[in-house]
Parts: sequence; structure tokens; C-alpha cells
Amino acid sequence: MIRKYLKASHPAQAEARGLGELKPVEPAARRAGAPLLGDDQVYVMKYGREYHTAWCQVVADKWGHAPRGLLVTLLADVGARTRCTECDRPLTAARASPAQDYQMQPRPTPEPPPPEAVIPLRVIGIAHGILFLAAGPEYQERLRETTLEPATPLSADGRRDGMVVRLDASRAEPLLVVQLDPRATFLNGPYQVRLRRPLQRSATKPYAVASVEPVPRA
Repeated sequence: MIRKYLKASHPAQAEARGLGELKPVEPAARRAGAPLLGDDQVYVMKYGREYHTAWCQVVADKWGHAPRGLLVTLLADVGARTRCTECDRPLTAARASPAQDYQMQPRPTPEPPPPEAVIPLRVIGIAHGILFLAAGPEYQERLRETTLEPATPLSADGRRDGMVVRLDASRAEPLLVVQLDPRATFLNGPYQVRLRRPLQRSATKPYAVASVEPVPRA
């Protein structure tokens, strides 16, 4: 019986792998345990062929019967999965979950970017592919008000040359720590960090790092 069950599950697993690697992320928040989507996030099932942009009947059924199989990922990482058509049919109030109630509420208009959206940086060290960048005294307080969210790139001429792995705001001189791509050429010169509003609603700081890039030479 066990062999029969395992054999039946293999086609579903193989098909799911063919749709692209599943990359779960933390939901923007939770309400009564149910995951809530943030910007650019969608629901997926472990072995599902679709992604879900809303708390539709399919998602509600999955949450009700096998909640551990309901995952959240970024829209950019859905691979070959197709969009669920049920997401266009909102649940009635009687069947809505706390997550559906949340999504039915009017969403606030995104705030415009901060007036000082760029902070100049200078290189203070590089070792073993790790680049250390610091801001001048006049920008250090703004950098302390900035948070770092996952997958923040170091960009150069439209290429992703690395990833920002840490923002150390506890130091007297706040630092941005960047892991360079092994194939990237280190550019020893001025850099800058571009700011945006945080994507996560639970953020405690008013700004987030959008990207870090070398300053284009005139």
C-alpha cells in the first residue's frame, strides 16, 4: 500500500519540478495564522501547476485541508506556472477567511519615493569578494533610517554584479556590506545607494535600499 502511494505521488512531483524551482518567501504578514500577500507576492501549492494572486476558493480549500502545503513566493519566481482563473471570483463574505477580509479592504496608495532618494557612498575596504561601503557624515542619519530587504542588488550598467547582504546601522559610521559576483570586475570609485519605501508593511524604518550602483563617470 505504501509503495502504491509513493508511486502515485512521483508523477506529481516530477511535473512540479518541471514548472520551475519553488522559492518560498515569508508573507508580508499573517492574520489569524493565514498568510497575507505583499507587493509582488502570490500563493502557490507545493505540487501545484498554478499561482494565485488572491485568496480564492482554491487557496481557501488548501488552507482548510492542508495548510502546510500553501506557500507564498514572488511573482517573478512562479516559473512556468499559470495564473489561477478562480482568483478573479472573490469569495462571499460568509466564506471569506481573515486573509480574504484583509485583501478586500481598500489598499493605501503607495507613497512617493523620499525626496533625497540617493545617498553617496565611498569604498572603505574590499576582502575576499566582500565590498564595504560607507556614507559621509551628512548622510549617516538617513542611512540609519534605512532598512535592507531580501534580494537587493549591486547593479553596474544594467548588470547585477553582486548582492547587498547587510546594512550595519549600529556603527558610528554605518556600513553597507556587498557580496560581489565572482565574475564581476571591481570598480574602485564612488558608489551610491538608491532608496525607496519599504515593501514589507511590518517595516519599522521609513526607507529601504532599492539598489547600490557605481556612480557613472562623466
